[in-house]
Amino acid sequence: MLSQSEIDDNISRYSKYFIENDRNHTSSWQWIFSKGTNISCFIQYLNSTNEEDRINDRIDFIRTIFYSLNTPFKFLFFYWTILVFILHKFNFKKPVMKIILAHFILRSLGDAIEEAGKLLPRYYSTKVTINQITNTTEFGCNYFSDTPEKHPLRWVLTRQLGIILWFSGEIIADWYPLLRTKAVVKNKSIRVVYGTCAMFNISKLAIIICHFFLWPSDLYKTEYGQYNQYHVDMFYFYYWVIHLIIIYSSMIYEFSVYRVLKKNVFQSMQSNEGFLKKFKSISEYRILISAIVSAIFLPIFSVTIFIKFYYFKEKNYHRLEFSFDEIRQSIVNIQYYMIFIDQIFLIFSKKQNTKMRSFMSYNGISSTKNGDFNDDANNSNRVH
Repeated sequence: MLSQSEIDDNISRYSKYFIENDRNHTSSWQWIFSKGTNISCFIQYLNSTNEEDRINDRIDFIRTIFYSLNTPFKFLFFYWTILVFILHKFNFKKPVMKIILAHFILRSLGDAIEEAGKLLPRYYSTKVTINQITNTTEFGCNYFSDTPEKHPLRWVLTRQLGIILWFSGEIIADWYPLLRTKAVVKNKSIRVVYGTCAMFNISKLAIIICHFFLWPSDLYKTEYGQYNQYHVDMFYFYYWVIHLIIIYSSMIYEFSVYRVLKKNVFQSMQSNEGFLKKFKSISEYRILISAIVSAIFLPIFSVTIFIKFYYFKEKNYHRLEFSFDEIRQSIVNIQYYMIFIDQIFLIFSKKQNTKMRSFMSYNGISSTKNGDFNDDANNSNRVH
């Protein structure tokens, strides 16, 4: 329990970081660097803690810093990235290496900022509830910012800056199928791939821009300084619609790459080859996998968004939890796994073909009479 002098000292030191008056005219910067909307809740929280709690807070703070620094090494594609770097002998002059490096740096930085956001675990605000029995308004306190939307600075760092890093990394990696196609297709059909790639990139720019329509000053209501749940829920309605558009755009882009490659490059492949053989030797089939997965899960996401809007329009339910974010991330990441798988198969195919040509040259055998060696590995190595 704090003494009165300690309470007065804390109020004197921290009152400038609390937005309690004239919230309508408070700047975004003041919201970003605020600690809450109710300093009484801050004092109440301090009174509820003891020395052990405060030591634990310091330990959590230091632990979170180390976790944030370690985040790039926990990045989902870290070991895949290192493997491809080794196979390419760290030759960063190759376009594919630049793409993979940028993808790794930007997305892992986004993950690091997401982890660093946990350094802001509390935001002290008023809790307003309506007593259904007495029909009166009751006031309490919220201490914890268990989601980024409940802390203005955490929102800016993880959901505005972090989103820029995450999706910029994805957009750069999304160019990989375009570059692979451009390396082997030299006619006008490549324009379709350019168009669908642009559509895919624009849909991701839309999700970045979307986050800047929810300002730190929008997260809390001005009347009592309580969390603006309704406004945040409305934001996520549009957020999920844009994500649905992203998945549709991804599928269209991948199918366009598949069609262009099939029409212009892979017609000479023997149809009696098994799928696994084709998957190992032809990028077309590796690209097709991620497109098929997107197509399979699209109905689930489409129905989910439809149901969410239905209940909102018909019954004004706006807090129903239909999130499939883990599944969405798994679907989205398949196309990035395929980049690494594609590179690994291309490198090994190139080595096998080099050995076969050496053998045939040594034995005086013509490659034109004994199999077509201008396959996917050879045609596509120019993207390297």
